Amino acid sequence: MSETLPFFVEARQLHELLGAPDVQVVAVESEADFAQAHIPGALQLAKPDFTASDPPVEGLMPDTKQLAAALSDAGLRNDAHIVAYDRIGDAAAARLLYTLDVMGHGAISLLDGGLRAWHAAGYPLESGAPSASPTTFDVEPQPQGIADRDWIQAHLDDNDTCFLDVRSAPEYSGIDVRSARGGHIPGAVNLDWQQFKDANGRLRPRAELQELLVRHGIDADHDITAYCQSHTRSSYAWLVLKALGYTRVRGYPGSWSDWGNNPDTPVE
Repeated sequence: MSETLPFFVEARQLHELLGAPDVQVVAVESEADFAQAHIPGALQLAKPDFTASDPPVEGLMPDTKQLAAALSDAGLRNDAHIVAYDRIGDAAAARLLYTLDVMGHGAISLLDGGLRAWHAAGYPLESGAPSASPTTFDVEPQPQGIADRDWIQAHLDDNDTCFLDVRSAPEYSGIDVRSARGGHIPGAVNLDWQQFKDANGRLRPRAELQELLVRHGIDADHDITAYCQSHTRSSYAWLVLKALGYTRVRGYPGSWSDWGNNPDTPVE
C-alpha cells in the first residue's frame, strides 16, 4: 500500500497505515516536544541532526558519514516509505524529506498539515521519549538534486535555468536583511512559499498550484533551483514541485545565508 503514497498525505491516509511494516513515521522536532506528544510509533529527528552549519551559513548538507549515522541512530530504514511531519508549518519536515531524496531515498511523503492536522482529525497521540532501535541507513548523494554556490554562478545566464526565491517579498527586495547583504540572486523569481498553502495551512488544490506557478513563469521544462534563507522553506516548495510532476528540481542548501554572506556573489 505504501508504494502508492503521494508526496503529500492526509491524516486519514496515514492513520490507515500506522503499524504497516513498510512505513515509518518521523517527527521532526526536539526530543522535549516529542516526549510531550507524538503520533503513535513515530521516530524522532531534530533539524540539527540532518543539517550542518558554518556560521553565518546555516542549513548546509552535513558530512555523509555523519548524516548516515544520525539517520541510523534514529532508526530509519532504507526499505521503508518514510512519512515526515512537524508541529508547525511543514517546512522542517520537508527539509528532512529533501535530504533523504538527495541522499538516494526517494520513498518519501509529508503529512499535510503536520501534527495539527492529525490532532484536528481526532486521531490518538502518545507521549514518551524516543525509543528507536538503531539501524544501518545507507546514503548515496544524488548531485542532480543539489545546487551549490558554484553551480548557481555557472548557470546565472542559462536560459534553461530558473531560480525560485520563496522568501517573503521584503527579504527578496532587500528590505528585510538577514545576511551581510540583502536582495536576491540575479534573475530569481519571487514566490512566497506560503502561497502554496490555503487558509488552513494545507496544500492548495493542484489546479490552483499549477495556475500560481504559470502566473509566476515557473516552467516545468526548466531546471529549477528553489532557495530561501537556509533551504527550509524552499524544501517545502521543492516538494510541491515534485508532487506536481516537475522532474528537474534542485535545492540550494545554505541558500541566502550562503549567497548573501559571500562578498563575491552578484546580488540584485
